[in-house]
Amino acid sequence: MKVICDFTHSRRLHADGGGFETLSCFLPIMGKPFLQHVLEYVSRLGASSLVLFLSGNADRFERFIGDGERWGVKISYHLVKEGVSVHERIRNAAWMGSQEMFLLCNNAYLPCIDETHMHEPARFVLENGTETGWLLGTKTHLSVDAAPLRATVVEALHVGSAQSYLDALARVLGRRGGPLVVLGKELRPGVWVGPGTRIHPTCTLTAPVYIGSQVNLGEHTIIGPDSEIGSGCIVDNESNIIGSSILAGSYVGKHLDVRGCIVNQNTIFNAQLNSAYVAVDEILATSVESEDDSVRVLKIPLGSRLIACMLGLATLPLYTAVLLVNAVVYRRRTTRLAVVSMRQPTTDEAIVSEPGLTLTIPILRHRSEMCKGVRSHALWILLPGLWTIVRGKSRFFGIPYRTKEDFGKLSTDWQNLYLKSNPGIITEADILYDEYPEDEMLFASEMYYRVVDSFAYNRSLLLRYIKALFTGRTS
Repeated sequence: MKVICDFTHSRRLHADGGGFETLSCFLPIMGKPFLQHVLEYVSRLGASSLVLFLSGNADRFERFIGDGERWGVKISYHLVKEGVSVHERIRNAAWMGSQEMFLLCNNAYLPCIDETHMHEPARFVLENGTETGWLLGTKTHLSVDAAPLRATVVEALHVGSAQSYLDALARVLGRRGGPLVVLGKELRPGVWVGPGTRIHPTCTLTAPVYIGSQVNLGEHTIIGPDSEIGSGCIVDNESNIIGSSILAGSYVGKHLDVRGCIVNQNTIFNAQLNSAYVAVDEILATSVESEDDSVRVLKIPLGSRLIACMLGLATLPLYTAVLLVNAVVYRRRTTRLAVVSMRQPTTDEAIVSEPGLTLTIPILRHRSEMCKGVRSHALWILLPGLWTIVRGKSRFFGIPYRTKEDFGKLSTDWQNLYLKSNPGIITEADILYDEYPEDEMLFASEMYYRVVDSFAYNRSLLLRYIKALFTGRTS
């Protein structure tokens, strides 16, 4: 069956006081963007190919959806101007037979339909008569003079507004959202927790609740019901998150009561009041990378440089052997990589313009090539990196350097995080993942490390790294 996706009308949450840059279809529901649930859903309905009509934000959709291999379907893209009728484009399409049945969907609604709905032409509406924009039919049914399709009443998830998004989240958490595929481990009925999350013993989780990966929940916090905490978030001591969604990489300060809200970095969207508020005080809510901008100097402890020097000398024969294998077997040379220096000013002007401070470091492998765990990392990343530490250009633990090109591809929040962070040869992601993670997981791990960076935490990372070297496991 052919599925046609009308993604030309993509909305953002907007209200008095502003809104979110994030498109509503990319808001998360149990660890996945709503758009991903839509695509997985139509794939399970028997889609053999997806025809996507895009208008604004076409690049964003193409990057996320890709070539269709991820969804097990063939995908074709069609770019249309704003205001152009997708129905008209379908009626005039040479690639669609006049009597060929297709399912038309969009990214604002996800109706609960199944195979029993896929036999007779119909349009899918809510109980109150609201059109979902989903229909099953042929080109003939889209003609101007055609009789209206039979209306089939269904329940549906909707993300067109802040309140409808939170309602959809509550439905899915309560197992009333249809057969959606969700991520995370269900610790007990209605409580899902992702990998690397730390929950204080005094924290109360009230089902249903979804906690993403690399989340830190503080003392005497109350999370849930009907709440989702995105990857890399921190909820500080004695705060309550009820009926709310905290988007990835956000920090909620101490003694806060967050109800019926969507929190994205330092923007708080109150669904009931339909108003957005940008917090300027760190005690309210902010991005976890916020810190005093005056702290811009990279300081590598002398002890770390001495230890790196001793380890470098002790492993020099092994490093020499690795260099020979790299040159003779793999026919590769050491790459001197020009990277963006960290600890720079992070005003808006500094981020908009190209970062001015760069330095050169030697590498044998890019991190994106690493997919065999800590042992492979030790050979190709750590050994040459020891001398980077000796020269005072990096620490043992931190966030990896990036080239200007890679830096330019990061979001503004990620660029802020990078420029305020300390560089490290060993990163949180190197220990957590055997394969190079997707951007969302990578951002979450870097965001989490940025907040918990301390001598005690780095010591625990060292122990996990050493354990993985000998056992192959970090936990």
